[in-house]
Amino acid sequence: MLLAGQQEMGFANLALGVLGLVAAGRRDGFREATVIAVAVVGVGATVVHVTDLVQEGNLAPGNSVQNIGNLLKPAVLIAVLLVSRRSEPAEEAASFDRWRTPIVGAAGLVTAVVGTGFAIGFSLEHTVAATAIAAVLAATIVVWSASGSRPGP
Repeated sequence: MLLAGQQEMGFANLALGVLGLVAAGRRDGFREATVIAVAVVGVGATVVHVTDLVQEGNLAPGNSVQNIGNLLKPAVLIAVLLVSRRSEPAEEAASFDRWRTPIVGAAGLVTAVVGTGFAIGFSLEHTVAATAIAAVLAATIVVWSASGSRPGP
């Protein structure tokens, strides 16, 4: 059975995912705000988990392994944000939109598949294995779908 805090974090991550999907189509500071929210939640959750790990010795996958994702998400989003900002001059806006459209779809798909894998793994008490399988499956789907459709210049 999930604890209330785990359910709350699940909804917080769902909210961040929805913000991310909305932010991908905006250029008015919404993306920056979304990245900041993801960073605050990720770093904050990692601090809580590491504190619990040090004080209680809690090495459960839900307390230790997930910190990789908690820190990796903001790092990747900050990098993508910086790249997107560099490619936004008015003459390149159409090119950026052609690049962004398949990326948004892929990001949504990866989030859904990996999140589902994590949830299934958590409920079966095989979090790491199920999340890893889901990540490989998501990467395979993205590579397969990207190989058939490349946007033009």
